[in-house]
Amino acid sequence: MPERIRLYPECHADTTLITYLVSDSQLIEHAAGINEVSKSLQTVKSDDTILIGIVDNDKHKPRYLREFETIEERDKVCFMHKPGSNQYLLIIDKAIETFLLWNALQVNLIITDYGFNTDVKQLGARLKSRAIETDPNYLRLLSDLHAQQAPGFITLERILNDLITT
Repeated sequence: MPERIRLYPECHADTTLITYLVSDSQLIEHAAGINEVSKSLQTVKSDDTILIGIVDNDKHKPRYLREFETIEERDKVCFMHKPGSNQYLLIIDKAIETFLLWNALQVNLIITDYGFNTDVKQLGARLKSRAIETDPNYLRLLSDLHAQQAPGFITLERILNDLITT
């Protein structure tokens, strides 16, 4: 049974979300894009480590990630596994911005109350900044979505907890 876990979120907003949901931030290693996530999963070959990539649902997927098979898909989260390995993939909606907008809508949070634009492109541009990791409005939005039990947050947290505590 694997003794270690490594999580590879692909962008700063994803990294902040995963850091919010996972109590041990030392498990998390930021990867700069889907290709870096794929490379990280390919490079670490160890039966002692569970590897979890967290990516957006990009149109272009690296060849390696196409080998993963869907285990569960709900609440804008797709959970996948590479057969015969300790490698998993979490795909967040089309992108983190649509995931956040959908979840806010589900629990009646108004994203503009947090200083964010509802336009997907403008929101996406703001979320790509490294500064988002410490943005108090973003951290408050994540906290409120979690406290209001936004469905995507509950699903993502459950999957992560199952992998980390198993």
